[in-house]
Amino acid sequence: MTENDFLLSLERRFPARRPVLVGIGDDGAVVEADSSRKVVVVTDMLLDGTHFRLSEISPALAGRKALAVNLSDLAAMLARPTAAFISLALPRGSGGDQGFSDQLYQGLQQLADQYQCVIAGGDTNSWDGPFAINVTLTGSPLGKQIPLRSGAAPGDSLFVTGPLGGSLQHQRHLTFSPRLDAAQWLADNVSLSALMDISDGLATDLPRMMLASHTAAILEAAQIPIHPDVPLQLPDEQRLQAALNDGEDFELLLAVPATAVALLQSAPQGLHFHPVGSVHTGSGVQLKLPHGQLVDLPAGGWQHRL
Repeated sequence: MTENDFLLSLERRFPARRPVLVGIGDDGAVVEADSSRKVVVVTDMLLDGTHFRLSEISPALAGRKALAVNLSDLAAMLARPTAAFISLALPRGSGGDQGFSDQLYQGLQQLADQYQCVIAGGDTNSWDGPFAINVTLTGSPLGKQIPLRSGAAPGDSLFVTGPLGGSLQHQRHLTFSPRLDAAQWLADNVSLSALMDISDGLATDLPRMMLASHTAAILEAAQIPIHPDVPLQLPDEQRLQAALNDGEDFELLLAVPATAVALLQSAPQGLHFHPVGSVHTGSGVQLKLPHGQLVDLPAGGWQHRL
């Protein structure tokens, strides 16, 4: 069973009902606090050996990433962070290494302070496995809209907020800046059809958006922005595959109606929205090659095998 299969089975089994307005299947859940207030909740678990290697990086970077991936999910829900809850699974026998925990929480605190997020609680356990950290964040909507993955419509254009590929090889996945700046501008200025973050690779995450929206998409190979971390000496096809499949980019993927395209292209300095394709009727995702041929987008990106 793939991660997608598992999540779809849970979504069918546990449909949202009040006070949960948005449940399983998006970057975060939306809970109705009262008739006028909504709370966005996101959570992610990271494992030593899967999401980072403590033998190669500092505990501070592990802590930073654990919070940053959740901030990226909040950005994808157009929400600002409010409170963080940190749960740790420490390898048994580690003795609660004070230096390790000090560095870990230094990385967490620096990012929490930067985005005005309060570390409000959590839990700590020990076990016979590797180090694991789970962060749960609450957030407050930045505006009236909370765009979901399921809103893309035929005629929409697809954009990403930055170049893709090479994140793991160059450890950008540990130091990236969550796109909360873009989220704030989008909340203030653009009516979005659909939004999500790119964590598992565009070749995995765009099909998830299309499946949720019951639509199809065409990606323009020549338009997909490729990060300089992908070596320039590689053949063009390999560089494209890296941008599609490497994952851990933590950029935003958005679908917007035609009326919003010009607005995105005139975004203020420091914000970049790169057109990558379009939404159509039907199902699935096709890749338009530079010479115009349409091919089915090969399965790629990252999925946990369960």
